[in-house]
Amino acid sequence: MSVGRRIAAALGLAAVVLLNACATAPQQAPLRAGDYSLSGRVLVRQANRADVLRLNWTHLGMRDTVRLETPLGQTVAELQLDPQRAHVQLGDGRAFEAADDVALAEQVIGVPLPLRQFSGWLRAEPGASAVAIERDSDARIVSMRDSGWLLSYSGYGAVESVAGPSLIEAKQGDVVVRVKIESWLHGVVE
Repeated sequence: MSVGRRIAAALGLAAVVLLNACATAPQQAPLRAGDYSLSGRVLVRQANRADVLRLNWTHLGMRDTVRLETPLGQTVAELQLDPQRAHVQLGDGRAFEAADDVALAEQVIGVPLPLRQFSGWLRAEPGASAVAIERDSDARIVSMRDSGWLLSYSGYGAVESVAGPSLIEAKQGDVVVRVKIESWLHGVVE
């Protein structure tokens, strides 16, 4: 697989992680506390190549659905993550599945990206393996290390009605994943 296709696939997986469409929650399940949908843009840079795509991420219960599109709206990849499996369907029709999301990312894009952890990273929630957590004067996370990735957060409150970050950057080696969140839909207590 060429580097360009790997990076496009990475965008499908990350998100892994920057244009203007709003994500909506699937009709089959209402949003509950802890559930969310977000949309934005994601930039994935590896070595001398960089790609920017639209990102739509929905987290419902234990399941995450991530859709990545070109700026013109063509689907590049759709990712489904649940506790039992990780599955990606690329825009060219190829599909990949694994029990381990990190192994799936390694298989498809050549980068061991912890896809399931991204759901928490998007909300600046440290995982069990997070270390070197730095906070600002308002106790918001500014940076942390988790699973070999350096995460940086900025733009808190820049998205209407959301106190969380609007810009997240994850780095490992020569790989940079930058997510610019443009809209959030948070769950409500039923």
